[in-house]
Amino acid sequence: MNDSWYRASVPAVPPRAQLQGVLDADVCIVGAGFTGLSAALELAEAGRSVIVLEAEDVGWGCSGRNGGQINPGVACDHARVVRELGEQDARRVWQLGLDGVDLLRDRVERYGIDCDLKWGILLVANKARQVPELRAWQQELGELGYDRLEFHDRAALQGLLNADYQAGVMDLGGGDLHPLKYVQGLARAAEQAGVRIFERSAVRSYREQRGQVQVCTAGGQVRAGHLLLAGNAYLGKLLPWYRKGFMPIGSYIGATRPLGDLAEQLIPSRAAVCDMNTLIDYYRLTPDNRLLFGGRASARDARPDALRQTMRERMAQVFGQLAGEDFEYLWGGQVAMTMSKAPVFGRLGQRVLFTQGYSGQGVALAGLAGKLMAETVLGDARNFDLMARWRHLPVPPGAPLQTAIRALALLWYRLQDSR
Repeated sequence: MNDSWYRASVPAVPPRAQLQGVLDADVCIVGAGFTGLSAALELAEAGRSVIVLEAEDVGWGCSGRNGGQINPGVACDHARVVRELGEQDARRVWQLGLDGVDLLRDRVERYGIDCDLKWGILLVANKARQVPELRAWQQELGELGYDRLEFHDRAALQGLLNADYQAGVMDLGGGDLHPLKYVQGLARAAEQAGVRIFERSAVRSYREQRGQVQVCTAGGQVRAGHLLLAGNAYLGKLLPWYRKGFMPIGSYIGATRPLGDLAEQLIPSRAAVCDMNTLIDYYRLTPDNRLLFGGRASARDARPDALRQTMRERMAQVFGQLAGEDFEYLWGGQVAMTMSKAPVFGRLGQRVLFTQGYSGQGVALAGLAGKLMAETVLGDARNFDLMARWRHLPVPPGAPLQTAIRALALLWYRLQDSR
């Protein structure tokens, strides 16, 4: 992970120990991000012994560097969920998405996690053709009983956001937070509940035998009744290629200098903002009035500085007042995107579960996924199995082929957005 404003804005956390020797636990979890720590916390509070193995440090991956925007539901539209799962189960999935937001809110309050949480997120139409789509989305969710959406036409939107969009919908059930503060807060809560977290302990292999799973790192081994794979885009070879339902896409965020009074002139509502393009721009203000601006997607991991000029140009297209501004921080990494934008839930053998592919909507969804994995270990697999029914196309093996497919997909999305 590159140096980010998130890392610069929190005190350094003392490193945790590496795994050494052989340890036993009821459950071993790979990945100390939103998913893994959510599962760990749920299991520990149910009385299970839990070990979390992290290849880097807590929040190193997407959980500690994402845009921090909280959205209810999954990333694909509800109609697609209906086509895949049927009307009744699609409503269950929607409710689970709301439960994910409630889970986040509850944990922030229960464990006193200071993560700059605030509510309100704007979805804005870039082009006139998108306004009917925006209206239809609001109506669709209204029919599901979701009454937190407020439509604003072009003129009314100016009171919330000083930028050139056709219309917008304010979602009062969404919001934003400081993701690194949140994931570090989850880690503290999990450790207080008895979870053991080992950093710089990359898992090299695992095998299921004699009613347990043996998980090996360079320095040790964990013997557990269950293994939860929660590394998302960074699981590497721990999942066979034919079970990977996602493509890793490079995503990047910049943070300006503190903008002072100009900040509230740009976004009077101080709401987080996301546009309706396929390759989205998303942005929000920080408590110290920086603008965090993200959304540049790439088929390969790129050095963020190589994208600096492109990112500045995109920011200036939205806010002409920032045409001369640069970024004090610029960082990025991989996001796990699926073709359908629905997450992947699955099993390997009898004792190994995995979730991945939150498609840019993981702040609440990843925590929910961890909870559903924990519920499955505890004996209630109803919701996990519902999510696992979604059929995902396997990702073809081989890095060059995957990179070529990602590049073609991104080109197609750019052509669609330019219409």
